[in-house]
Amino acid sequence: MSSSPTPINQVILTGVVTDSPRVHYLAPGYPEVRLRLETREQITQREGGQLYEQCAWHRIVLRGAPGIYVEQHVAMGDTIAVAGRIEYGRETDKAGFSQPTTEIVCQHVQLQQRAAVQPTAPAATSPSEEVALDLSAYSPSPDEDPLI
Repeated sequence: MSSSPTPINQVILTGVVTDSPRVHYLAPGYPEVRLRLETREQITQREGGQLYEQCAWHRIVLRGAPGIYVEQHVAMGDTIAVAGRIEYGRETDKAGFSQPTTEIVCQHVQLQQRAAVQPTAPAATSPSEEVALDLSAYSPSPDEDPLI
């Protein structure tokens, strides 16, 4: 008997951060960071064989240590690689309309390249440099409820 491969929900993306990461604390020292990642790929048309560029935007969520890393080292315009899983959900707006959502929940992140110009860039570090995280420095602000 042949066993079939185990299905797995895994995605790896490399792209450009298109807006500033948004940080929200789920608990003291446990941030949730959300950002948008733009990916581009060259596609060959069936008819005529011409190349065109396809662009996609992805909603990325990083919690815990990956979120802390992004908060400290990643800014708009940087190129990052993320690995995680796809999650599907629903969002309801203030008017009561519900629509499906797709997010990439990341377990791993790596800075690939800094943006050319960063007016408020964090301290420069090498992407391969090991970063020691001091979680005690990441408590919620006084006006933030860590359990929301």
